[in-house]
Amino acid sequence: MRNLIGEARCPASCGEIVQGMINGKNFLITCPVALYSTVQIKLIERQEGEFAANQKNVSVEQRKTWYAVRKLLDFWGFYETDFSLRIISQIPVGKGLSSSTADIVAACFAAAKAINKNISPDLVADIALSIEPSDGVMYKGCVIFDHLRGTWRESLGQLPPMNVYIIVPEEEVDTITFNSRKDLEQLNRKKEPAVEEALYLVRQAFAKKDFRLLGEAMVKSAVAHQEILHKPFLEDAIALSKKCGAFGVNIAHSGSAVGIFFERNFTPDKNFFEGLRTIMKHYGKEYRIIRTEIENRGPLVL
Repeated sequence: MRNLIGEARCPASCGEIVQGMINGKNFLITCPVALYSTVQIKLIERQEGEFAANQKNVSVEQRKTWYAVRKLLDFWGFYETDFSLRIISQIPVGKGLSSSTADIVAACFAAAKAINKNISPDLVADIALSIEPSDGVMYKGCVIFDHLRGTWRESLGQLPPMNVYIIVPEEEVDTITFNSRKDLEQLNRKKEPAVEEALYLVRQAFAKKDFRLLGEAMVKSAVAHQEILHKPFLEDAIALSKKCGAFGVNIAHSGSAVGIFFERNFTPDKNFFEGLRTIMKHYGKEYRIIRTEIENRGPLVL
């Protein structure tokens, strides 16, 4: 085999529109945005007598992505094919923006391109979930996705064009550690009524094309989650955002990031940014703001 190269990118998710548990099923609703992980895969045919050595050259940060590609190649029967990978990501790590899932998804699509095979989002989801809890960013648009077992995969449709301002605090949260919490199931059951209401609002938003309802669902899910992963500045940020014209505020339910959503043709004035600065200073939080927008196209082979 010649050295074959594939490259693909995958969007981040700005936290989740809703996340929780209903009738024992865990799920989240994705919120894909235009921040990307881009991965290049170079396939290398192993020579006779050689062992797979390139795993030793993989950084700790890239190890989950490496395992995903290895699983994919083995699934297709390319046991003797080694590879190198290169990741260039715009997505902050450990903030709940799906950085790890985006790496894995982009790498799987890149490997499929390199080997000249078609790959389905469902297969990518299965591989990602075999490695860690995963977001549904392998699918186009907005989806309901069981981030632990993959038993619920439902497309809701395209999100409306929105400007998104992501508050990115310094704190990081490890997804695997968070999802291993012993009290998580009990706390998820406690907030289940609010999650059911939020899911109903999301379905109504898509059915009626009334995306103000989407904003209501975001806020309801975010506030209900405070007992599980508290963000001390959240309520103040919600009040400020509404005052400044935002129609929704969401959170990373297993991370520290908070998203603030405005209509596509609306730009908040200086009162919004000054207000955020005052709030975050009050709570002693160092942060930065990333301005982005909704991205409905899903992963893209380059």
